[in-house]
Amino acid sequence: MKTKIQNSIIALALCACIQSALAQVTNFGIASAGNQSVLYWPTTLPNYILQSTTNLALPNWVTVSNAVPVTVGNAFNANITNTSSAMFFRLIRNTTSDGMAFIPAGAFTMGDTLDGESDAVPTNVTVSAFYMDTNLVSYGQWQSVYNYATNQGYGFVDAGGGKAANHPVVQVDWFDTLKWCNARSQQAGLTPIYYTDAEMTQVYY
Repeated sequence: MKTKIQNSIIALALCACIQSALAQVTNFGIASAGNQSVLYWPTTLPNYILQSTTNLALPNWVTVSNAVPVTVGNAFNANITNTSSAMFFRLIRNTTSDGMAFIPAGAFTMGDTLDGESDAVPTNVTVSAFYMDTNLVSYGQWQSVYNYATNQGYGFVDAGGGKAANHPVVQVDWFDTLKWCNARSQQAGLTPIYYTDAEMTQVYY
């Protein structure tokens, strides 16, 4: 059980608790071309993916799979066949400058019945879109956020450890990891996501 918890902690620490996975993009345009539409955006935005939905009231954004952007001049161009009476499009960042990858919104099954524990019964969970580190949190990265957090009034049970600065952090527990995620969000100028009250007014620190 301890091994499971430790693995979950390290996996959880991958997430910077970035609530907003969307970014505003200017110079994103669309032009009619017969039974197709041409969407275009600047080549200065190479790490974006194109998504679409047919309902803005209840949006279900999915990655556009029937179009491959090609470079024309200083813009990416993508041809979309007009198969729907109404389609809405957006660009969303696929990776960030600090190496985070975009995880789209969706549902997954959490839990298992392998060890017979009642609190591990499989259940369906739906999550919003977010960004996640592509690598495990290193000890050096943990220390950087940890030092920031302790200067902001955060309290930790353990300071964490690691064989070297570029090795994965170890010796951290679930609660310290949540606090670390909140501190990392704040350090990046983002809103913390873990709170101690249902109204989400008391940041967990």
